[in-house]
Amino acid sequence: MRALLALALLLVLAAPARAADPVIAAAGDIACGSVPTSPGPCHQEATSNLLLGRPLAVVLALGDTQYEAGALADFQQFYDPTWGRIKSITRPAVGNHEYGTIDASGYFGYFGAAAGDPRTGYYSYDIGSWHLIALNSNCAKVGGCQRGSPEEKWLQGDLAAHPSSCTLAYWHQPHFSSGRGGNDDGGKNPTGAFWNDLYASGADLVLGGHDHDYERFAPQTPTDRPDPAFGIREFVVGTGGRSLGEMTGPEPNSEVRNSTTYGVLELTLGARSYTWKFVPIAGETFTDSGTAPCHGSPNEPLVKLSGPRRKLSSTGTLKFFARCPATCLTRVRATVTIGRKKKVRSRLLTRSLTPQRRHSVRIKFTRRGLRAIRKAFREHTRLTTDVTASATAGFKSADASLKLRLRP
Repeated sequence: MRALLALALLLVLAAPARAADPVIAAAGDIACGSVPTSPGPCHQEATSNLLLGRPLAVVLALGDTQYEAGALADFQQFYDPTWGRIKSITRPAVGNHEYGTIDASGYFGYFGAAAGDPRTGYYSYDIGSWHLIALNSNCAKVGGCQRGSPEEKWLQGDLAAHPSSCTLAYWHQPHFSSGRGGNDDGGKNPTGAFWNDLYASGADLVLGGHDHDYERFAPQTPTDRPDPAFGIREFVVGTGGRSLGEMTGPEPNSEVRNSTTYGVLELTLGARSYTWKFVPIAGETFTDSGTAPCHGSPNEPLVKLSGPRRKLSSTGTLKFFARCPATCLTRVRATVTIGRKKKVRSRLLTRSLTPQRRHSVRIKFTRRGLRAIRKAFREHTRLTTDVTASATAGFKSADASLKLRLRP
């Protein structure tokens, strides 16, 4: 017995440990371009301290990384001693201030290959089960951001080539914002086409900066309609250290706003979900946290039925599989046809399904129904059975059906 216990313990210790979900951090609007003359701005050191010693997979610098014009000398003097301490894991997005230097040459010169092609400034990569996309929202610098532009076509192709279960995109000027710059930088840098592509592909998160505040939006469509099932959740995190700014009246679907606290957003990227937490600099208390599942595309069928057993169990249960691309409430029933007119219906099963997983579903017939089916099998080798399901996810609803020949 002791030998068996010792062997079991050895096998447990030898088994590979499950890798922890990757953690990333993000903020934009970071380093001052001069030594501060007042205690208000320039907290890039305090925010960078939040990143040190953390088990971070990557840090997203959400643009305007170096003020005022993104000169290489300023990157070296101000950004590098602070956020430069985690440069090796930083994947930046380019902001408008970086283009204060011709072609953002200081930015691309400082970050090198990690910032993507200097001619475009957009790129993508994978972290765990997530696909991350860094875009350039300085539209005039890259041939526009509208549908059909080079960047938008690249985004479409990238999304098609990476059908991940969870997707995050980030760029500098946010599509939605209650901050001073407003939606799409007051209309100067419209990113609605990006949102259309991301929404259609089932993307989950978009991060931005530009406005010097923190804001979290509820999941929504590209046209700011609430969509709890398939909507994209946006965070504005312009709290990286440069300064903080006032906010205007809240935009639709804005859930949390703060314009008085520097800090970073931490995201834990699970296999099918994410957790967020705003981490303030030392001495501040504001925070925000939560968790949510990833979802699929709104263009997918809302519910799919597959793989049924073609025999009832001894207790009158029929097993099959159901899948929804978003969290959905399903109602399922099976109907067995006996002869030309007689129909035996199962009990109605109501069940909530988590997104993008094949769930085993069991529906059961009453004792009386089971007796009728067993009696029918004395005369028939197979019975036609229809499985029907109706599903609701957010504001969307749909039906699905499956026909099979039930065997005794």
